[in-house]
Amino acid sequence: MSPTKIDTVAETATSFISNYLVQRQYFTPSDELDENDDGSLRLSLYRAMPDQTSPGTIVYTFVYGSRVEKDGPELQQWVEQIMTALKQAHPEVSQFKSTIELDAWDY
Repeated sequence: MSPTKIDTVAETATSFISNYLVQRQYFTPSDELDENDDGSLRLSLYRAMPDQTSPGTIVYTFVYGSRVEKDGPELQQWVEQIMTALKQAHPEVSQFKSTIELDAWDY
């Protein structure tokens, strides 16, 4: 059995995380959701893609909204929850290193 390609795993991760966030309403209470403002979401996924400078690594870039602090415990908890669920549902993700980037919504 050949190893899964990193591009395929990154696509799988993107799909899984996107669906996971939708099911949990991006960890955003209903009264804060604004369909016309993506910045109202507490957490969303920008992308999961192979790192061009570090072979064998997938970079997961999450975007957090204005009501969330970058160093706040809930943001770290959500990302850990997502990554744990991803690795349980798709063990092939664990064959690659992970880098997490957290960016503020600034549009």
